[in-house]
Amino acid sequence: MQSFVFPAGNMLRVALSGCLLMLATGCGGSIKADYSNLDLVDASGTVTLDGQPLSGATVAFEANDGTFSSGVTDENGFFELMFNTEKSGCLAGDKTVRITVGGDPENPDEESEAEGDTPGNSNTKIPAQYNKKSTLEVTVDAAHTTFDFDLKSKP
Repeated sequence: MQSFVFPAGNMLRVALSGCLLMLATGCGGSIKADYSNLDLVDASGTVTLDGQPLSGATVAFEANDGTFSSGVTDENGFFELMFNTEKSGCLAGDKTVRITVGGDPENPDEESEAEGDTPGNSNTKIPAQYNKKSTLEVTVDAAHTTFDFDLKSKP
């Protein structure tokens, strides 16, 4: 078995580095984010495709600077936007809405696809006008919090 011997100066540096690392990580407590200065608005809505609820779709409200809030539709096509994994809501302002099925809201395909053969499944195609080349625009503020989208598979 091999042992390592540190000269006294190096041992002190190693000990100080360890202490600094422990101070930086804290005692296992979590950092609480302060959302009070953000103009977050709880926003929700529904998505239908050709009149039928679209389940499993990601709905992203994207600002001009690229920031976005998103949510996933349930079996009734209902979604609620999340600012991040811990906080619900969306920053107020003008947004481009991107709706994808089985895709990444940050990099939507020309047409996104899901799994199966009913809306929300693999044969479901979402035209680019609702995702990558979205023409859907909304304004989110305290007076506008509910958004319903009736998508058409053939424009």
